[in-house]
Amino acid sequence: MKTRATAAKFSYAKLAAPLALALFIVAWYQFSVVYIQRADDQLVASDSLAVYVPIQQVQGYLAALLDATYITVFTALIVFAYYLVKLIRTRPRS
Repeated sequence: MKTRATAAKFSYAKLAAPLALALFIVAWYQFSVVYIQRADDQLVASDSLAVYVPIQQVQGYLAALLDATYITVFTALIVFAYYLVKLIRTRPRS
């Protein structure tokens, strides 16, 4: 019985997707830090307290978002490393 070593074509999207996700989540966190605090300050300055969010609630949201950002980025880097090792192992040697 013959066995043929056939290398399946590797999809580089498997490498790009975790990195894109990590960049997106970091950008979302940075956007939230800048936008939410600035919007909240503008509401206070314009005396629109009907839609004002207390600073403790904003800080709680940003703290939870930071934790989710860390978890997502570390998970994405682990998945990226897994597929990078898989690519290196399956790449034919010349």
